[in-house]
Amino acid sequence: MIEEEKCNNMKKCPHFNECSQNLCPLDFDLHLRIGKCRDKCRWMRPPLKKKVHGKVFICGGRVMPNGVLNYAPESNLKWLNTPSRQEWLKIKKNEAKS
Repeated sequence: MIEEEKCNNMKKCPHFNECSQNLCPLDFDLHLRIGKCRDKCRWMRPPLKKKVHGKVFICGGRVMPNGVLNYAPESNLKWLNTPSRQEWLKIKKNEAKS
């Protein structure tokens, strides 16, 4: 696969232009990337609960939209957070039935 095709796949994310994360689930070369938890895409992070001034906020753990999830390579499935991984499997199961 040529570099342009790889980049075009990542551009299918609605956050691509504003994103500065090093680890993207749409990246065909994700296995070559390095980074820490803070370098992960929003759809790769598990939910994290934080209490601020007595209120609980949940960060991360969101489900990747299906329109974007369709472009996540199967090889990157292990990198997705649990809700996105489950949705990816559900989509592929429904595609196999069709």
